[in-house]
Amino acid sequence: MSNLVKQSIKIPSNISVEIEKNSLLIKGPLGQKTIILLIKVLIDNIKKEIVITDILNSEFLGNRKLNDKALQGSTFALIKQHFLGVSIGFRKQLNIVGVGYRAFIENNSNILTLKLGYSHPVLITIPNNLKIVCLKPTVISIFGIDKQKVNEMAAKIKSHKIPEPYKGKGIIYQDEKIIRKEGKLS
Repeated sequence: MSNLVKQSIKIPSNISVEIEKNSLLIKGPLGQKTIILLIKVLIDNIKKEIVITDILNSEFLGNRKLNDKALQGSTFALIKQHFLGVSIGFRKQLNIVGVGYRAFIENNSNILTLKLGYSHPVLITIPNNLKIVCLKPTVISIFGIDKQKVNEMAAKIKSHKIPEPYKGKGIIYQDEKIIRKEGKLS
């Protein structure tokens, strides 16, 4: 982490960056994101890069004392993550496993309907900043520019039917592997 002061972040050609008081505004083809800065950041427009300094942003912090090396690493990672978000976005895919389990979005609505073996369908409202598509009745794809929001929505959907260890029925992430237990032996 201590070497991040010497490093700089290259600004991609399709992204514009602006500093406003204590925040960094990043605009890209998919949208814009704002990062509140706890550490000073410099933009070099000639070289098209961002340099993270080791100077804390005292007007924003007040009397709090923070580790500036940790803040440098966090700021570095957040800026790179937002560059990815506004340029290509983040995607999470969920698979529904179970007989009769399915998901669908009704015509032009922002409600995801899940049929998961309960006596009633589970209705989930889709936020405006996310896009959810049912590729098949058993495959849900979530897309957005904020990685945290995409993962929160995926976890919220998964929490309605956590996979059980005997038959593996439930909602799982695409790359998740369920460790199966052996049933009763007679």
